[in-house]
Amino acid sequence: MNIKNNILLCSMLLVSHHSLYMEQEPVAVEVEPSQDLKIESSPNLDGNVDFETKRKAAVDLVERGIAYMQQNSVDQAFNLFSNSRDFIIGELYLFVYDEQGVCLAHGQQNELVWQNLWEHRDAYGLPIVQNLIKKAKDGGGWVTYGWRNSTKVSYVKQVMIDGKIYIVGTGYFPHSKEDSVVSLVKGAVALFHEAMNQKRAPENVFALISYSQGSFVLGDLYLYALDFDGTIVAQGDRPGLIGTNALHIADAAGFKVNQMVIEKLKEKHQGIWFDYISKKAHKRAYAEMVTDNKGKNYFIACGYYPDADRKRAVDLVRLGFKFMKANGLTLAAETINDKRDDQFQYGDLYLEIYTPKGICVAHGNNQDLVGKDFWEVQDQDGKFFVREMIKKALDQSGWVDYKTRNLFKSAYVEKVSLGSDSYIIVCGLYPISKRESTILLVKTAADFFNVNKREDAFRAFVNKKGKFVRGDLMISVFDANGLCFTYGDNYDLIWKNLMNVKDDDGKAFVRLLVNTAKNGSGQVSYRLNNVRKIAYVEPVEKDGKSYVVCSSYYM
Repeated sequence: MNIKNNILLCSMLLVSHHSLYMEQEPVAVEVEPSQDLKIESSPNLDGNVDFETKRKAAVDLVERGIAYMQQNSVDQAFNLFSNSRDFIIGELYLFVYDEQGVCLAHGQQNELVWQNLWEHRDAYGLPIVQNLIKKAKDGGGWVTYGWRNSTKVSYVKQVMIDGKIYIVGTGYFPHSKEDSVVSLVKGAVALFHEAMNQKRAPENVFALISYSQGSFVLGDLYLYALDFDGTIVAQGDRPGLIGTNALHIADAAGFKVNQMVIEKLKEKHQGIWFDYISKKAHKRAYAEMVTDNKGKNYFIACGYYPDADRKRAVDLVRLGFKFMKANGLTLAAETINDKRDDQFQYGDLYLEIYTPKGICVAHGNNQDLVGKDFWEVQDQDGKFFVREMIKKALDQSGWVDYKTRNLFKSAYVEKVSLGSDSYIIVCGLYPISKRESTILLVKTAADFFNVNKREDAFRAFVNKKGKFVRGDLMISVFDANGLCFTYGDNYDLIWKNLMNVKDDDGKAFVRLLVNTAKNGSGQVSYRLNNVRKIAYVEPVEKDGKSYVVCSSYYM
């Protein structure tokens, strides 16, 4: 079977690996009722996480934990790591393993203690604990892996006490494209190695990572692979390119990207980052080398466009708007549909045009969709997203959020009037920051709550393996009186009134969330575990009752 014909068959072989971790957010202690809070602004509401500071905090926490182990008994240390807040900073907590993969301490889940997690793997097949132990034994450092529908990065270091080796670590979820790129590549590399150990043909793996609906596609992130002769053997976005040679293809600046990657990997035999120009935009990509059982070398890579943001999407829509006004629908549609013409592309951003009845007139990424009726098409959460785009554009320009290709997407829409006819012009993008991921998660959850029974929505929100858990981002729901219906995966808080629970500064933060939602969607700031936290809230009115849907993350 060739690779193209094998894609669908091999996609059925994907195996889901579910996380053992159920990280629970520390919650302040409930206190006596206090006076109503006014809605407050905060200098941190821009939502920008300083990951350099976050990485330093992680390293410092591990070093502090190791120092405590060296100065006290390990039993006393493991007790504090697992049962106190002395070694918790925001979402950072300590975990400890021995050389065999047995968990000895865990700052979030005591039920993992004494469990041997040596064989535990992420959704892409990466042996998480084995990689953590290997990195610690190699001198310590950072490990990237898939976890709870997201990408996690952990810092680990080895310490020897009384002749026994311990691996101490902590981690966080950056929700960045850069880390997701690494996770996808490493997952595919792990799958390739496993296939080689099982004496399977490399084409099986290449078919899996070329399957557009598979687990190796995450929004606008996809994998591709080339052999060292330059032949494309896998392509998650355009499988029609499989079998063509791309060794001497150059970017807009004349840079022969694939040739450079192959040369660098021959020298280094480790993962490399590289930059080039693609579709008029700066693209940053990561690649690793793999070798099959016959000694043939390949590289597996993934890339993203750092500058393909909301401003670029709006600019692209307005450029298309002006072109349609000046040249009419026919020429605009032909230009957008022509992949050789990149004037309406920027990286992975492209334009779409729909009629008010949902017929696709132009599609900059997939010409096969032109002429199709999208009125009844639903996204992965059952949302009629094209209908919502049309409604939004006909009322006023703006953003519509939905879920596709295993990730949340946000699309900017505008109406274009040509004589008596109107059309909807669209440009969508996937989130590139933790703040955007949080907002899209909350908006999607609020939409889901609106169109489903209350019990069904709450069941989906508390499902530890479900679509509303993405790393450390989870959904909480309160009523207007502060009664908790869901709090991420913390079941202990359900049916408790948290209106007067206070944060580290004595602020009744749930009351603040509720009061903010009374005025519509918005962001609030408070402090837990000695770190500033940002929450995004959406109000939902359902069956005559007011609710607050929210999610939050540590700065």
